[in-house]
Amino acid sequence: MSGKKEIKTTGQLREVLAETIKYVMNGSIDIEKANSMHKLAKNISDSLYSETKIRMFAHEVGETTEKMGDMPLGGSE
Repeated sequence: MSGKKEIKTTGQLREVLAETIKYVMNGSIDIEKANSMHKLAKNISDSLYSETKIRMFAHEVGETTEKMGDMPLGGSE
């Protein structure tokens, strides 16, 4: 793989996943590791989708929201 690359954008995440497919196809990475990477990426994607939906709803009802990635988790404590 291409070393320890920091992933900061959704585009970079897609690029890493596309590279992973190439590595599986040429045999440089095993399918089990690729599946693990896919599951982690799916969790990131699901989290982004959820945050986006919450922000869209808040915008529709006139509430302000935190910037993406700053939404608090859990209760109000």
